[in-house]
Amino acid sequence: MRDTIWRAAQERLRGELPEKDYETWIAPLRAAAWSDRTLTLETPSGFFRDWLRGRFLGVLEDAATEASGSPASVVLVVNRALDVPVRAPARSAARTPKPAEPPPSRYTFESFVVGASNRVAYEATAAIVSDSSARFSPLFVYGGVGLGKTHLLCAVAHALSADRQRSAVAWLTAENFVNAMIKALRADHMERFRERFRKIETLVVDDIQFLADKRRSQEEFIHTFNALHDGRKQIVIASDRAPHDMPGIEETLRNRFASGLLADIQPPDAELRVTLVERKARSRNLRLDGTVISYLADGWCSNVRELEGALTRLEAFAKFSGEPVELPLVREALGANMPRAGGASLERVIAEVCQYFALTRSELVSPRRTKRVAVPRQLAMYLCRQHTDAPLNRIGKELGGRDHSTVVHALGAIEQRLARDAALRQAVCDVQARLGS
Repeated sequence: MRDTIWRAAQERLRGELPEKDYETWIAPLRAAAWSDRTLTLETPSGFFRDWLRGRFLGVLEDAATEASGSPASVVLVVNRALDVPVRAPARSAARTPKPAEPPPSRYTFESFVVGASNRVAYEATAAIVSDSSARFSPLFVYGGVGLGKTHLLCAVAHALSADRQRSAVAWLTAENFVNAMIKALRADHMERFRERFRKIETLVVDDIQFLADKRRSQEEFIHTFNALHDGRKQIVIASDRAPHDMPGIEETLRNRFASGLLADIQPPDAELRVTLVERKARSRNLRLDGTVISYLADGWCSNVRELEGALTRLEAFAKFSGEPVELPLVREALGANMPRAGGASLERVIAEVCQYFALTRSELVSPRRTKRVAVPRQLAMYLCRQHTDAPLNRIGKELGGRDHSTVVHALGAIEQRLARDAALRQAVCDVQARLGS
């Protein structure tokens, strides 16, 4: 009876869950008993059991209920002797992959465009490579999407890998770290996992915010971090926000991140935007006149990824139309995709508010409630709402992880202040002018 019910439940789960989830978490389970409408399933480890309880217990019980024809519950027990089936061709893939996969070669220090908004991050990462005594460990680089964090981290890993044995430098994303850990746990290779990550000279980890709300992964990363830090090894980390503004990350880990050098990358200012357009266009052999460069710098350069997307469309349009790259063609090629309100994005609006009020992004998104910070923060929420299509919860997330109701309150507060505060009205006009509205 137990096997019949479990096979029927497996069929339902196979159809409902992504293949990767099913093969990783459901296929290894074994039905141990069926009694009093309770299906007992064996798992290969305590971690496996706890992961299933937290993420899949509900769907397991639904599947057991449907398979048995009456309400059923599921109990998970550990059987360490349980074989974890691994398909023969994937046997080597189940082993922990080398953490030191080569970074993309196009991301080098030479190809990085330096300006006032990213100079500290650039100088700090370059110093790690050029001067072995310059130990900024950890070096924590943070900023919004498309501002160059991944570029700099890859440049560090690429430069160090050229001078040292490949195994001495580990470059990966936090998601890679989590996936490697899960594979190691399943294959009972955690000691090998730990050894490979701790016998290195430099650890470079991108998108560390991926560890949010993953307690077990955070615990393992803390151990890796401490082992390397105690051994005076170099650690370089990148995130989309400052350590103390990272929801879902344990305080201990946030404190570790903040214990070294923090390097903030802001959206590019006007001068850097022009340089970026010129450099990126030149790399594609696109000849642009000053008018086109200014148009792209003003409307399509809040971050590098946005600019590269615009140039890709422009390059293709010019090639297929056979017309010269002049402003009419640029407007025709990009017009349908023109960012709302003259190219404004969340990053751009926040950057302009920071610059206008002489605040850093860290100050703007911090928990501080002083008038110097709170009013610009509310104004940033107001302008983000006016100049982007972003939903309120995303605006709140970008401004310190605040919730929907906080943004709603800010919008109402700013609208009331604008009715009576001439200085605030002038600030709105000034920032909007900088946004091209």
